[in-house]
Amino acid sequence: TSDGTGLHHLVFEVVDNSIDEALAGYCDDILVTIHADGSLSVIDNGRGIPTGVKMDDKHEPKRSAAEIALTELHAGGKFNQNSYKVSGGLHGVGVSCVNALSVWLKLTVSRDGQRYEIDFSRGHVQNRLIEVVDGAEVSPMRVVGESDKRGTKVHFLPDQEIFKENFDFRYEILAKRLRELSFLNNGVRIRLKDERDGKEDDFSGAGGVKGFVEFINGTKKVLHPTAFHAMGSRPAETYGGIPGTEIGVEISMQWNDSYGEQVLCFTNNIPQRDGGTHLTGLRAAMTRVIGKYIEQNDLAKKAK
Repeated sequence: TSDGTGLHHLVFEVVDNSIDEALAGYCDDILVTIHADGSLSVIDNGRGIPTGVKMDDKHEPKRSAAEIALTELHAGGKFNQNSYKVSGGLHGVGVSCVNALSVWLKLTVSRDGQRYEIDFSRGHVQNRLIEVVDGAEVSPMRVVGESDKRGTKVHFLPDQEIFKENFDFRYEILAKRLRELSFLNNGVRIRLKDERDGKEDDFSGAGGVKGFVEFINGTKKVLHPTAFHAMGSRPAETYGGIPGTEIGVEISMQWNDSYGEQVLCFTNNIPQRDGGTHLTGLRAAMTRVIGKYIEQNDLAKKAK
């Protein structure tokens, strides 16, 4: 896109996969690095993208689950109800789009005591490894060593022929969204490093949703020192959702001396710029409860 949003959205698609692992309880450390050559990498300590060959794959040779995830749309876990109970992806195209729009992409996965790699160029596998298993040709990921860690690293260089003049990652755009994600996913360490000028930020310890409100009010005069904060959850099945999952709600508010309001709504980390039923319900509940409190305590009369 001409305004550079498309370039940065590539990063957020990859980060969303790491955040999904965090939401599922398997990841608590994400590192985003802008490299000196203009490439970018995202490393997490999640379970690692599955590396096994899918023997039911209709493709010849039969491919690894990781290759399928990086070359086919809607092949990721968020389209399978059993994979993620909560998912933050917006379009579901994820890393496969990043792969197609990159001059090169290297995927490194550490899991099951091994480190695996696979390389792509503009969406196509490079130096494909072919083996024969039970009479069928298969194309596994290449084992490059042992590893006592687990996680996924996606390292890619966007295609300048596609992104034209908006080819350079802007630190402040990435920092704004990563800081936001850190607030929304308390307990997950998210870091951003820029090898071009040595700048870096660690967004861990942001303070969750309550810290988010306090951060927004940082330069304003607040009317009460402590931000209101509440959270809770209910079985999703009660509201027609998937059995065994929950609908969680977290809210924080703090009034300041501004003339206008600033309300930010998110669902599974995705911003709702126009609000939604959750905001409508909150406004209705607050109006009802505060109105009842005023009536019960004769505050309207006392204010006259």
